[in-house]
Amino acid sequence: MMVKLSRLFLILIVIFVSAIYLPKYYWISFENRVSTPLSFYSPVLHTVLIAHYGGRNYYYTDKHGKHYKRKRVDRLLPLNNYRLLAATGHMPDSLMGRKITLEEVRLNNFTMRLRPKDIFTPVIPLYPLFESRPTRLKLELPESFFRINQRMEFVDTESNKIIEHLSTDFTRALQKKGFVFPAKKIFGNPTTRKPFDEGYFAVDGKNRLFHIKMIRGKPYCSPVPLPEGLRIRAIFVKEMELREYYGVLISEKNEIYFIMYDQYRLQKIPVTDYDAAKDQIVILGDLFSRVFNVISDQTLHSFVTNRDYKLIDTYQESWPGNKETLAGHIAQYVFPFSLKMSSSKSEYKDFYFSSYNVQALLLNFVLFLLTLLLLKRREFSPLKKWYDPLLVFITGIYGFIAVLIFENTDR
Repeated sequence: MMVKLSRLFLILIVIFVSAIYLPKYYWISFENRVSTPLSFYSPVLHTVLIAHYGGRNYYYTDKHGKHYKRKRVDRLLPLNNYRLLAATGHMPDSLMGRKITLEEVRLNNFTMRLRPKDIFTPVIPLYPLFESRPTRLKLELPESFFRINQRMEFVDTESNKIIEHLSTDFTRALQKKGFVFPAKKIFGNPTTRKPFDEGYFAVDGKNRLFHIKMIRGKPYCSPVPLPEGLRIRAIFVKEMELREYYGVLISEKNEIYFIMYDQYRLQKIPVTDYDAAKDQIVILGDLFSRVFNVISDQTLHSFVTNRDYKLIDTYQESWPGNKETLAGHIAQYVFPFSLKMSSSKSEYKDFYFSSYNVQALLLNFVLFLLTLLLLKRREFSPLKKWYDPLLVFITGIYGFIAVLIFENTDR
């Protein structure tokens, strides 16, 4: 009995390992990589221009498919290429009937990329709280980290002891504003590579949002009003010299908001067909517009707004995925399923099974018959060794390899 269980255990290991590496090396050999296009908005043409990347084959098109060479696009997207145009003396001094300066263009230009893996990632619940108004005008990593459980506690990084005066001051400040402990979620931008610090946004025990930061060693805490029923999935805090918004809020319903500097007003972004678990968003901002590129594995859906966040243009494009290629069709008949230990959509390590390919049952049946034939040639009774053929029929090529490696010697 122990021999049978050991053999079964080894067979299952081979099946799992094969399900990871056979599809992986297959796609390394045959995957058709597609460079994802990206939309920009031209203040010269007043339309969307789409950048198509791919090595030397780098070109732009408009919504109607008209091609533009890269050098021509430099002048059609002057706000994106202002450094190059200024260096060559081709930067316009006015756009859309408005005088512009290079400093103004620089201040208003920004890019944000929000990926599923930035949302679904393990977090150590200890956060550095920067001094928001440092005396020497330079952000420095603090000597303590905070956590918010039954109170807000600061832990000294050297001694690992609680810093009571900071913990008491911040806990009282939160309590005065109605914060209900513990915090469910905490969001911030814990890096010194930013022009200034805006602290953290924390969701309390009643799903209310609060803004927390340190100013001259003292606590700052302010509630952030939320629409009725809004539940927060994630907040991406981004400090920018423009000081237009604190960051991007994504709700559990995949709604997107900017948390504005204007009394924490939530500005809803007119973006549809967005799934935070699957799609990434690339946000491009300039002096006149905002472009929200929602990118999935096979589609690009772009939404362009003016500075008042009114929708002024859209664009949508799709391309065939790997499953729709010849290699993809073959893979569906060869591999009944695949297994990965990681996902491009998450930083969590787990078992990520693909959906079962029913097309592979055809090959599975052939391998099932071959397994029966092998048992007969080895003078085994298929009725007694029914589990080998059944395993092959379910797991296909993975099970067939495992059964061949670990031959059944029990007659």
